[in-house]
Amino acid sequence: MSSLRLMFAALLAALALGGAGCVTPIPSAAAVYERVQPAAVEILVNGRMAGSGSIVDAGGSVLIAAHMLPNLAEPDIKLEAHSPVLGRHPVQLVALDRGHDLALLQLPVRPTAYPHLQLARRAPRPGEPVYLYGAPVFRHDVMIAGRVARVRPTYEFYGGAFREIVHISAISPIGTSGGPWVNARGQIFGVQSAAMTIKGGHQGIAYAAPLASLQTLLETRRDQATPTLQMGVEELWSQEPGFLKPLPGSLRGLVVRQLQPNGTAGRAGLKEWDIITTLDGWPVERTEDYVNTLRRHRPGETIRLRATDRTGKNPRDLTIRLVPIQ
Repeated sequence: MSSLRLMFAALLAALALGGAGCVTPIPSAAAVYERVQPAAVEILVNGRMAGSGSIVDAGGSVLIAAHMLPNLAEPDIKLEAHSPVLGRHPVQLVALDRGHDLALLQLPVRPTAYPHLQLARRAPRPGEPVYLYGAPVFRHDVMIAGRVARVRPTYEFYGGAFREIVHISAISPIGTSGGPWVNARGQIFGVQSAAMTIKGGHQGIAYAAPLASLQTLLETRRDQATPTLQMGVEELWSQEPGFLKPLPGSLRGLVVRQLQPNGTAGRAGLKEWDIITTLDGWPVERTEDYVNTLRRHRPGETIRLRATDRTGKNPRDLTIRLVPIQ
């Protein structure tokens, strides 16, 4: 009996050793820093730091947040990337994806490979540790720890449009925009874009462009056009009691907010505080449903919606042409 036990123990030990040999150990946070630092850059616009970025392939492709760039119609805009490892070099704009607040830049061609980050194979799951690398408030080479806060990407309205983002539990100060979000192995899965704030106060949730959008921009190297109605919407249950009280109890919909008066929806007749009840003939009451429906269309196409006034009365049907996010 004792010999059988010894054989069983030996078998378990062999399996454990064999399994351990197949698993790649997760680097420490210090090792992640050392892996990311050579590929991190700071972006200068006309000589002033506009935010952070990272090199994402050996040829010198750089990902940043699109909102860091100035009005591109202005003449003589000078874009540069700077780091202690690389020095200071001009960069050229390759492509924009404003629906994810992303921009792809290109460093000068050189005979040797650039230090760069690898793209993650999958997006981190909720609760997994992640890291943001950037230059908060003009401080260089700072790494910030966080954790993924949501199971899948969603949408947030900022800069006049809805952007698809990942929620991350972390503080993301000014200057980290465009910086890489990396997983525990130092692989990039997102680009810092914005944060949840109330009256300018950070609420501890950062926004990052999701992995799929990074992959698409790098593969296509072309501008990505995303449709918008040039307005925001809010869910009914987020409104003040005084707004909700007069409404019919059966009413479901989304409240029109931050409407651009001369935008496509404003010109079609929508007004601030109107309530959208259907989109493409389907009832809507969640922001995600609204944006997902918009994104099934292309800029230039039209979309049908039904809206009431702010009291839930006087319904009307509108057909509105979608325009690209600018």
